[in-house]
Amino acid sequence: MSQNKQHPWTLPRAHSRYLLDVRVVVRAKETLFGRTKDIAEGGLGATIPNEISIGEIVELELQLPDVAEPLKIKAEVRYRHGFQYGFKFVNATEQQKEMIRRTTRDLRMA
Repeated sequence: MSQNKQHPWTLPRAHSRYLLDVRVVVRAKETLFGRTKDIAEGGLGATIPNEISIGEIVELELQLPDVAEPLKIKAEVRYRHGFQYGFKFVNATEQQKEMIRRTTRDLRMA
C-alpha cells in the first residue's frame, strides 16, 4: 500500500489561523447560534450545536473585535466533526478580507 497519499488535513493551509472566541449566527435552513474557535482570511472554525450539511452554503454573522459593524459573509460548510465545523468563505469582498486581516493582527495564532 502506498504511503505517499496525502489526506486533505495534512496539506498546508492557505491562510494562518488565529484564535477567536465570539458568538456566531449561522443562517442556513434555520437560524443557528454557536461560538467561533478560530478565523483566517479564507474561513473559520466554529462550534455549532446543530446539524448542517457538508457543502451547504450559509451566511455567517459575527462581531469582530474593534470593528463597528458585524461581519456578514457567505460560507460553505467544508467539514464537520460532531458539532465542530469548518467554514470556507465564499465570494468574500476585499473589504471583508481587510476587516479580517485587521482583526487577526491582534490575535494569537491557533
